[in-house]
Order: sequence, then C-alpha cells, then structure tokens
Amino acid sequence: MFVRVAVAIPSEKTFSYAVPEALEKSVAVGKRVLVPFGRKRLTGYVLAVEDAPSVENVRDLLDVLDDEPLFGEEDLRFYRWASDYYLYPLGKALSEILPEGIDVRSRLWITPVADGDPEGGRDLPDRQRRLLGILKDFPGGLSAGSLKKLAGREEIYREIRALESRGLVAMEDRIGKPKISPKREKIVSLAPGPPFAGKLTERQRLLVESVGASGPVPLPVLGRTFKSASALVGSLVKKGVLLLEEREGYRSPGVDPPVGARNGSIRLNEDQRAALEEIRKGIAGGRFAPYLLHGVTGSGKTEVYLQAIREAVKGGGVIFLVPEIALTPQLLSRCRESFPDREIAVLHSGISSRARFDQWRKIRRGEIRIVAGARSALFAPVQDLRLIVVDEEHDGSYKQDDRMRYNARDLALVKAKLHGAAVVLGSATPSLQSYLNSAGRRYRRLCLPRRVEDRPLPAVEIVDMRAESDEGGSVPILSRMLRQAVTDTLRAGKQALLFLNRRGFHTFLSCLDCGHVLRCLNCAVSLTHHAREGVLVCHYCDMRVPVPLQCPACGGGRIHSYGVGTEKLEETVKRMFPRARVARMDSDTTAAKGAHGRILRAFDRREIDILVGTQMITKGHDFPDITLVGVISADTALNIPDFRAAEKTFQILTQVSGRGGRGGDPGMVIIQTLNPDHYALLRAREHDYEGFFQDEIPLRRSLSYPPVARIVNLHVSSLDRDRGRESVGEMKKMAEALAGAGSGPGKIEVIGPAESPVARIRGRYRWQLLLKGGDSRTLHEAARAILARRWPGGLDVKADVDPLNFM
Repeated sequence: MFVRVAVAIPSEKTFSYAVPEALEKSVAVGKRVLVPFGRKRLTGYVLAVEDAPSVENVRDLLDVLDDEPLFGEEDLRFYRWASDYYLYPLGKALSEILPEGIDVRSRLWITPVADGDPEGGRDLPDRQRRLLGILKDFPGGLSAGSLKKLAGREEIYREIRALESRGLVAMEDRIGKPKISPKREKIVSLAPGPPFAGKLTERQRLLVESVGASGPVPLPVLGRTFKSASALVGSLVKKGVLLLEEREGYRSPGVDPPVGARNGSIRLNEDQRAALEEIRKGIAGGRFAPYLLHGVTGSGKTEVYLQAIREAVKGGGVIFLVPEIALTPQLLSRCRESFPDREIAVLHSGISSRARFDQWRKIRRGEIRIVAGARSALFAPVQDLRLIVVDEEHDGSYKQDDRMRYNARDLALVKAKLHGAAVVLGSATPSLQSYLNSAGRRYRRLCLPRRVEDRPLPAVEIVDMRAESDEGGSVPILSRMLRQAVTDTLRAGKQALLFLNRRGFHTFLSCLDCGHVLRCLNCAVSLTHHAREGVLVCHYCDMRVPVPLQCPACGGGRIHSYGVGTEKLEETVKRMFPRARVARMDSDTTAAKGAHGRILRAFDRREIDILVGTQMITKGHDFPDITLVGVISADTALNIPDFRAAEKTFQILTQVSGRGGRGGDPGMVIIQTLNPDHYALLRAREHDYEGFFQDEIPLRRSLSYPPVARIVNLHVSSLDRDRGRESVGEMKKMAEALAGAGSGPGKIEVIGPAESPVARIRGRYRWQLLLKGGDSRTLHEAARAILARRWPGGLDVKADVDPLNFM
C-alpha cells in the first residue's frame, strides 16, 4: 500500500510513501502522517491511497498521527480547488486551513562535540568560530532557530555544515510534541447492575447520589464539590459502586453574554417572506442555488438568514459568515436565541487554538450542524452542507492579504457548487461583481427595498469642510453642524457613532524647521503617533520608538502633528462634550481577547453615549438608540490609489449611515468632506445603489477593470533594491512574451512593474506587476510560469489572484 502526501513546503509537488504493514489499517484520506523528508521529518496530509507509487525508491512513512480523518474527500476537492485557483501550494494551504498547533514539530538540533577536532577549531573563519563559541555555553546543544537568533544572522546553515564536517558539532533532527492534541478526561459513572448493598460512609453515599442524579460526570467537576474526590472515587471503584473511564473531552470557546439579542418571534414583512420562500426552494432542490439578497440597511436581512438556516438544518449543515470578528458577538446572540437547543461552532482568529481544534472535530463528526464565524470558517468540514450565508458580501475583509490570498465570498460560491447547496450573498451595497452577476442572471436577485416596520432611512447631510476652515487654513475635526447634532443627540438621551477610517493620534509628525517627516526605518511609511503610550508606531512592521523632543534631522524643537486619527478624535470629543461617556473601537482597543464583545455590550447597555471607531463600527451592528452618525472624513477612502476607491467609499458611507435610525426615532447622518460633489457621496446621500452602479460600471468597462476583466497581481520584493529592480525588469519581459501569445478573450495586458504604494516593508523593497485580461485560465497559466522560475537577486514573488488591496 502507498499514499500520496502533501507537505507544507513552497512547492506544488506531492509525494509518494510506502505504508508499513503495521500502519495499513490506520491510513485514510484526511489524516496526518509523519514522513521522512530529506534529513527532516515533517507532518504530511494524506491525499490518496494508491496501489502503486509514482516514483522509484519510495521511503516508508513513519507514523499516522490521527485516529480519525480531519477532512473528507469532498472537503479535499474544495481545498484543492482553492489551492489551484489562488496559486498556492496545497501542502501549505492544508497546514493553514486545519487548526493551528496540531502538527508534529521537527527541529534541527546542534550539539557541540568537545573532542571532534585536534586543532580545536583555531583555524576556523570568524563566523564559524563565533557559532562554536556560542555553542560552548550550551553543552546540551541548541535548536538551529535559537542559534540563529543568538548569532544575529539570517543564514547559518552553511557554517553549521562546515563545522559538522570538521567533527566540531553534531546535527540531529528532533521531534517535539504538538502544541495541541485531543483532550482526555476521566469520567465517573455508576457501575451497571443492582445498587450496592454494602456499607458506605456518609461522604461516599453523598457522592454516589450526586453521580446518580447528574449522570456521567468529569472527575474535576466532582472535585469542586467533594474534597479529595480522586481518593473517594478510587475507593468506590474498588467496591464496584462506580466506574472511572477515560474519554475524549472538548474544550469550549466559552459563551459571552448576549449583545443586542431580541426576545420573541419576529413577523416577516411581505418582501422578507418572498425572499425566504425563494431560498427555501433552493435548499429543497438539492442543487447549487446562488442568491443575492439586496436589502437596504435595516431591512431585516438577518431574520431572513435565520429562517433559512432553520430550514436547512432540518436535513444538513450550515455555514454563516460575517466579515469581521467585531460582528460575531451580536451574530452569535441572535443565533443562540434562534437555536437554543443546538450547539453552534464559532471559528475565527479570536478563538483559542485548543477550542478551535475540538470544534473542528465535532463538526467533522456531524455533532455540530451550524458553523458561524469570519472567513476561515468557510473551510470547516461541515457534513451534508445545505446552505452558506455570506453577510455583508461586499466587504473587503473576506479577502485574505497574506499567505493563501483567498476571497471567502468567492470560495463560498465554489463550495456551494461542489456540495449542491444554496448560497446567499447579502448586502445593502453589493460588490459590483455580485450585482453584475445578478443582472446577468448568474445569481437570483432577491430585494428588500424597505426597512423593517417601514422605518425611514436616515437623512444624510454633506458638509463641505473647505467652508469650515479658519483664516490660517486649518480645518476643524468636527464641523459646526456635527457639533450641534452631537449636542442635540446627547440632550435627547440617544447615542452617536463617529466614524474615522484611521487609527492613532495623528497621521504623522513633521519638523516645522526643516520639513523632516518621522518615518519607519524599515518601511517607506510615516510613523503614527499614539499619544497615550507616548510612542510612534509603524503599522506595517510594528516598530515602536518614543516621540522625540528634537528633530532627528536638524535638531530643531518644533515638531508638529498633521492629520487626525481615532485616538485624537476620541480626546477631542471628550474635551468638547465632557459629560458624555465616550469610547473608542479600533484595532488598538480591541487587541485583547473578548474586547469586541465588551465594548459592544457596554454600548448595548447604554453605558456609552458616543462610540468613536474605524470600519469595525460601520457594518452589521443593530442598536436602536443610535440616532446620529458622523463621518469625520469621507476623503480617506476616496484618495487611496485603487480603481475601486469610489465603490469602497460609497459602500462604507452607506453602511455606516445605516447604523442610524433603527429604533423608533429617525436617524441623521452627517458626512464631512473636502470633495462634496463626488458622485459616490451624492449617491450615498440618496441611498441610491442603482444610480451608483450606473455611474461606475461604464468607467470600469472603459478601462477593462474588474468586474468586466480579471487581474493577477504579482507582489515582488528583494532586500537589494538594484538587483531586485533588474530582476523585475526581466520578469516584465517574460510576462510580455507570454502575453504576446494570447488573442481575443485570452489576451493579456501587462501593467508595470511599478513600486508598490508602500515601497518598502521590513527592509524589503517592493514592486507590483499586474496581469490583466478577460480569461482567468490564460492569466493563471502566465502567472504559474512566472512563479515557477527561480529569479536572481533574492527575489520573492507571490501571486494575488483577484486582488482587492494594492498597497
């Protein structure tokens, strides 16, 4: 017997291994195995069981690491598709899709050999002598990673091999335990048979009665009630009264208090009922059924989702996706209220790795039928999948910007098609791609044109901030209209959201004497001022330095701040409205586990009057007492170097506007801008999605940009700027040669190379090369050819298929 195995290496190759007879019954697709790989031992993932190997001299696999598969054949088909489409090696994809921390770790261990060289290494080069000097302080040896850190060098393996050849060090591959493994717990239960007729002490009798009343119970739980429970249970086991068995246990992600949950059933209006009926037909049909649920903000899309989920779980499983962790507390509250008798798996980066692993296995066994979470929840091995819901389908957070750069919204459609399931993409501001697909009848469009209970959409005012500037040209953070609106809102006892898509205290610090801007030493960006910590922070590499008292370029003391971030906005609002309870919600204030939920629960309990925040406050949240929404600067999104800038601006303004007026009182939105006549702002003021679509789509057609064309962005970086630029030039020539072979729909346009908008990150110089065309297959073939070539100059090349971020 042989197996085909993928390992987590930067290569598309998979490998054949022979299965020793003793392991044949244990091997199955979807299990992890330990395999020899060169001088190392790696965790591999079984892709297929084969009768014959594809190569000669096949090595034996060493061990099978799982008692049961972590994924099945259907799941593997989906993972292969994603790996292939996003040009990412399958082994690396699987290592990132599966719960982290479960793989066996192999480490290269370096041990000094005292008598290995009669010369004692006196003639060694300086680099080798330094490594040997470090190792002499560690007679038991060091891992290669630790030695590299102590040596302060990126490359040490050549020197280590040279030392080994001289007999001065010994190298071996050591296997460490995985960080996470299945939990085992001791369970106490009554022994079968007639009740015990012998004599028991009072404590023994009470414990037996407790187990009889509760049923099988973990031993640690008994320990909370009975002192010395282990000894007590042990004596009762010897008497034959109790049984003590070791079983697999589960670690819970925990259940947070509800956020904004509603009591009682909600009656659907006519539009909601019509949409739900169509989705039910798709679920019942047992075939791929894609829907775009286009509903204005506050139209009750979530209730349609929940009713559709109720239908789907009667015969199968469901995945419910939201774009950000910030939305999961309120989503989970709604789900748990709607399905109190069902366990709901929660999968996102804020869940502990141990709980994620346990939930993954319960999903795979079919013990959990509803999976909710952010983009990575899409990969869960849900059994008998019937429905996928993608809320806020337009949101860019569904696109991962590192490692495998997948878009969960697009992959949801692929997964639903492979499983013959229904998929609902919901949004008040659909992506142009989804709306165009619904116009072309690739998706069925379902419309919710009115708010629940016919509540009015909020009135939107656009404030021209140019008219607000003082004689010196300075523009205030809050306009006169917004200041008055906040005052009126507080006086009425209502709540306000103030949105600014920029965190920190100031955008940057600059010297008034010489104009020097304080920038990151590793990245080509200015440093952001975080006033409370008194530091300047790079939001790309996280470099932190104290705020200088003098300019590092000229020594002058006139260092001035420019711009405004959420931290400064929060302080300004507190100063203007000293009696108001003000809080901030951005990536700085929500870094701690559970912080999203704590802030939202405080807002729901009316402990916060004004919530200042970034994009995470703009979507999905439903709080009835928000009557004012202020957009501090609509120009931030408009001015990014991205052909989607107008679309992103329209979406975010419409979404944040929709947080207001969801209760009995009408809402008001004030948008501050330096560009009041832009069509994206004017359409957002009127809540006019169709008008915006008609404005924007001709521009995309004229430039052949998505959604009417496809793009693959090749991200290129190098430590050496000159050699990197030279290699990127060679890459362009190759791309143009490949492009010249195409015609018609297969024609490729090569754009660039150009320096990335952020030209250097973590010391690496960065370029972008765009491949644009109408045929996805042709673009993929060209990109694969470029990725397969070994480029000089230490060039690192990564592909981003269907990119959303060009920074």
